[in-house]
Amino acid sequence: MTRLSICIPTRNRQRYAIDAARHMLKSERDDFEIVIADNSDDASEIAAFSDKANDDRLKILPPADRPLSMRENWERIIPETRGEWITFIGDDDYVDPDLCEVIRLACERVPTVDAISWGRAYYSWPDARAPREITTLPTSSHLRGLDKKDLMKRMFFWDQATDRPTCPFGVYHGTIRRSLFEQIQETFSGCYFEHGNLDYDNICKTVMLARAFVLWERPMSVFGTCIASNTMGLRDPKISRERTRIVIEDEPDGFETSPEFPFSPYLGITAAIGHAIEHFKRKYGIDISGWEENFIKACAKDCETQTDRKLFDEHKAAYAKAIAEWRGQAALKAFKPEYKYRADIPRFVGLHEDTLYIDMDMGETRSAGEYYEMIDAMLFPVNLLESRLA
Repeated sequence: MTRLSICIPTRNRQRYAIDAARHMLKSERDDFEIVIADNSDDASEIAAFSDKANDDRLKILPPADRPLSMRENWERIIPETRGEWITFIGDDDYVDPDLCEVIRLACERVPTVDAISWGRAYYSWPDARAPREITTLPTSSHLRGLDKKDLMKRMFFWDQATDRPTCPFGVYHGTIRRSLFEQIQETFSGCYFEHGNLDYDNICKTVMLARAFVLWERPMSVFGTCIASNTMGLRDPKISRERTRIVIEDEPDGFETSPEFPFSPYLGITAAIGHAIEHFKRKYGIDISGWEENFIKACAKDCETQTDRKLFDEHKAAYAKAIAEWRGQAALKAFKPEYKYRADIPRFVGLHEDTLYIDMDMGETRSAGEYYEMIDAMLFPVNLLESRLA
């Protein structure tokens, strides 16, 4: 039985996808598969890797007769999978095939579970790394259920948000049952993904339809950032504008600004996620109020991620203009961003409140897969989870 399908869409970043697959295939498990959807201009590199690997757990979808949008490339993967559960990662990311064991135990404890998530680990590839970069790693390892009502509040009311909703349940660096994916397709427009912001489009639908949610606090995957990653846009405004432009040109529906939501997706991550959520609400007639102040506070936190004072001021002014246009000058009372970056203060390294702060150069790892191997040795062993729960 194939318990888990690991889906990796890629376009012209073959070496990253190959590295992830190579590390996954080291696993001795036989209850997972890797499906790489190659949307590249040259199919030879991944095809050669597949031929050399000669592993039944690896499946390659070759490029179509034309370049596909990101949504189209994600969409075509699902019918080609055979797993009971499905997860997506970026080509510069990594996920542990031992996630299959977490799925098994979660299903034993909560038979109705159809959405599972886990702790977050982050990695910058050497080609994208700052001179000294500190990353965080959760060290707790409780397996627990989360309340659907609480997750609805986190997602649609921006409750407890940072610069984005704190709702980790979806198919991207989370996993959902195939039956839930089929329900999403049947319920919403006959497709698996429809908005250009694919992960948040899916989170909206997962939170609406899933019956039960389980979170394991221990990281099971790595969010990677390579030099060609869209995540690089969070570090460089020029890269952000260019990569946002590409996403909008691929899937323009849902990104239009209007008096109802006059936040350009070029403003930042909060505005871009807001577009996905508002598109979903408008399209499916979800009319709620009382979320606006939380969203405005999230906009302020987006500004506070800036490490350059000039960029902070530009961000602050642009968000303030949009907020005033949206809800009037009085709404700016909730918008109080503060420039907090201090280059003169050394970054903290060590353990604080179940979070480990470590130097990204630790272990001299060269890829997300290598990094996961290092942190896996530091974290609670997956194979002991059942004995701990007994």
